[in-house]
Amino acid sequence: MIRVGIASQYFWNHSVWKAIVRGWFEKIDRERFALYAFYFGVRQDEETLLAKSSAAHFEQEAKPLRQWVQGIIDRQLDVLIYPEIGMDPMSVRLASLRLAPVQVATWGHPETTGLPTIDYYLSAEELEPPRAQENYTERLITLPNLGCFYRPWGGEAISLDLGKLGIDPRSPLLLCPGMPFKYALQHDWVFAEIARRLGRCQFVFFIPEVSNLAEALRQRLDAVFAQYGLNFDEYVIFIPWLNGPAFDGLLERADVFLDTIGFSGFNTAMQAVEQGSPIVTREGRFLRGRLASGILKRMGLHELIAGSEEDYISLAVKLIRDGEYRDRVRKRIETDRHVLFEDMAPIRALEDFLAKVAK
Repeated sequence: MIRVGIASQYFWNHSVWKAIVRGWFEKIDRERFALYAFYFGVRQDEETLLAKSSAAHFEQEAKPLRQWVQGIIDRQLDVLIYPEIGMDPMSVRLASLRLAPVQVATWGHPETTGLPTIDYYLSAEELEPPRAQENYTERLITLPNLGCFYRPWGGEAISLDLGKLGIDPRSPLLLCPGMPFKYALQHDWVFAEIARRLGRCQFVFFIPEVSNLAEALRQRLDAVFAQYGLNFDEYVIFIPWLNGPAFDGLLERADVFLDTIGFSGFNTAMQAVEQGSPIVTREGRFLRGRLASGILKRMGLHELIAGSEEDYISLAVKLIRDGEYRDRVRKRIETDRHVLFEDMAPIRALEDFLAKVAK
């Protein structure tokens, strides 16, 4: 039996769990692999219970670094995986130590770790550019397709009263659901240029529960729209973060989903696909800028992947102005999205990788 440890702050309904880790706990071969979960968070929900019921060992406690180190070492793991390194301080501190013979990171935080203690980086064929190994200090392993077993949300979308949210139901609606930190200053002009070309439209951004960056983003965009001679309040609205069914309802109503340039979204793009929303993305140089484009490539929708900011703007404008084209894109998404979900190929490839390195 191969002992595989998974150390994370996110054994709950979080994007890292949903996109990457949950599939391991659901589908990995229990006759060959025993999963040891080390959860240094405090939040619990139904997903936490799923992890507990699927793990050979599940440890959750608010412990200092030294105790976590000893607890992990005592389990005599063959492989230790960090679903993300960089989003949580404890994951960085633990990953900087050698606690198992083989240590692995993956794309919960889509960056190389730069740590000599991390041997491999698990990514995916559709998410990486040519010569991607040059972007990593670890040895890069690309699992098939999107690299994960992903279950569709499958919930019922709530029909929203846009007026109550402050959204003009008569304007073309462009959804911008990235976390505020993903919007880089150098791309702010893109939204103003789309607005200038369309004349009438509305961009919807979101205010997370815990973030002081949404207001900074709002002020930046306000300044850029002013430079273009546009009234910011006529084109842009920031609304509170919505839960799953409500967000799905807004996706269903939106005309276009604008992926964040430079730091792409994965879970939000997958939700958009479930609702048939046309996605516009700008494929980046690194993994972090290629998540939505990987999803689109997997469905054969290369035409929605922009190669430049100018292409991104033109594609967004075309999707708004050309209703027939927008409808064709929706139908193609609805026809081909099944290839994204419940893909066992990455699980089988992960098992082969773990068996090989555990030797």
